[in-house]
Amino acid sequence: MLTTTIPLFETVNATAPATTRDFPACDAEFSVGDAFDHLLGGFDQAHVPYMGLLELTHKCNLDCVMCYNVPLAQPELTTAEWLDVLEQMAEAGTLRLTLSGGEILTRRDFFTIAGHARTLDFALDLKTNATLITPESADRIAALQPVQVDISLLGASDSTFDAVAGSKNTFTRVLRGVQLLQARGVAVKLNTLLLNLNVHERSQMVDLARTLGVEYKHVVKLSRSDDGQEKAGNTQLSTDAITRVLEDNRADFAVQAPTAETRTCKVGLSSFLISPYGEIYPCQELRISAGNLRRQSFGSIWRDAPIFQELRSRHTYANFPECRVCPINAYCVGRCSGLAWKRDGNLYGADLTACAQAQAHYQQRNPGQLAPLTPLQAKQRRHYSANGNPA
Repeated sequence: MLTTTIPLFETVNATAPATTRDFPACDAEFSVGDAFDHLLGGFDQAHVPYMGLLELTHKCNLDCVMCYNVPLAQPELTTAEWLDVLEQMAEAGTLRLTLSGGEILTRRDFFTIAGHARTLDFALDLKTNATLITPESADRIAALQPVQVDISLLGASDSTFDAVAGSKNTFTRVLRGVQLLQARGVAVKLNTLLLNLNVHERSQMVDLARTLGVEYKHVVKLSRSDDGQEKAGNTQLSTDAITRVLEDNRADFAVQAPTAETRTCKVGLSSFLISPYGEIYPCQELRISAGNLRRQSFGSIWRDAPIFQELRSRHTYANFPECRVCPINAYCVGRCSGLAWKRDGNLYGADLTACAQAQAHYQQRNPGQLAPLTPLQAKQRRHYSANGNPA
């Protein structure tokens, strides 16, 4: 799912073009609280397509073991097509874009596309692996005045980073890219997907981010490939390993039992993803096509697509049978419909990664107690007992 923790109007460079578009949500009456959160809530309620993740390409110079992209044997959107899509999104009310890949810098027209997005007053976030950044491209990135550039940190040494990224001297090249951006005043955030290949260098990665003075976040959710294949399942951290990460971080969270109306995420309300081939999806995990921009307009897809209408009306605990009766659902903060759907085609099923994280949260809060099995885990165990092989 698409999420953001950076308030748009507080972090965009003061010299960036002002955003002047009007939206129904802007007229909402806010109660006491964070005005930005209330504004986003208004976008959710009015179904304004506030934020989009654009996968400009699936081409990449790395071959990461956990990459979920599946390049297709069809042409990616052309420069002209992307520029037209940007115009359509601006008209529909989109404010913030994340430009991603693959690797965005493998597209020769990247700066043409990104530059047009800025002329349309979009706030931009960029995702890059940073290995292709040169002094010249760093200058051009800085000129875009991005809110933030997200870069994956998958190890604290070349040997570990290379094992994850399938490349050579990866850590050294990434660090150089980070430093080139920092020298130009670009805000950088480092993100780590913790795997059993790199978790042993977790503290070094945290220390590096602190030394560089950049924002840092690590996650443990491992996505299946877009075609549902378990490309890197054997690198997923165990429940005990996730528990240790939580304990080491002293991570805290609110234990709160869900109601029938509780949503596990905001998928389909005010965010979307566009693939390099023009397909619109609810998010990067949930690859159920809402329509293709080569055949339909953005506005009609966003407004009328059955998958968006279903998510807006039915994506609540009342329709999640396994999650609703789970004994530790109060500890679950990461259930993903996309991962559940990739696993067995069930949009309303449980998500095994979220089950493991919920168990880790339970064990963190209840030291010495073994977390109960979730309904999905219990079903898997029964299947294993009956068939002699994992589900």
